[in-house]
Amino acid sequence: MPHFPSYVYVLFCVLVYIGVKRCFVREVRPVRPLLFPVVFVGLGLSSLGHLFPRAGTDAYAAAVAMLVVGTAGGWFHARRWRLQFRTGPEGLFVRLPGDASLLVTLLLTFAAETFIHYAIATSRPWAATGAFAALSFAVWGALVGMPLGRAINVVTRSIRHANGAPEEGSGSALESR
Repeated sequence: MPHFPSYVYVLFCVLVYIGVKRCFVREVRPVRPLLFPVVFVGLGLSSLGHLFPRAGTDAYAAAVAMLVVGTAGGWFHARRWRLQFRTGPEGLFVRLPGDASLLVTLLLTFAAETFIHYAIATSRPWAATGAFAALSFAVWGALVGMPLGRAINVVTRSIRHANGAPEEGSGSALESR
């Protein structure tokens, strides 16, 4: 694997574009933040399943454990956000603050996936070990868990808002961070 295929460069540019767009305030439907983590879970499981066909239960346990840790971290990160809600003819919208964490997550994921694929493609001896598989699954779990936790937090707070429950914490509902 002396060079990377051209689609890798295109994918990198697309991921940077998506991540930079998330650095700015945006207004979306409350379920929209769930789209990225759900796609991420599907693609990650498919990719890791193909890369490590003989991965044991320890690798999947590491993925689940780190998924829980990442989800908790994402939840606590989004808990600080001051969300704004707007109800219009199209339904409920939530205004999300600009946040560079998705850009960082995308870049870390790209780097990790590139490293994993490169290690396997170049037949590194340590890439065939169970420890490398478990570590790869754990990294995937943490990187998927962070945006999943943030998305679940936004959806939960949107449901509370739609039901008329007061926002947890202090501050105006129109205040944004």
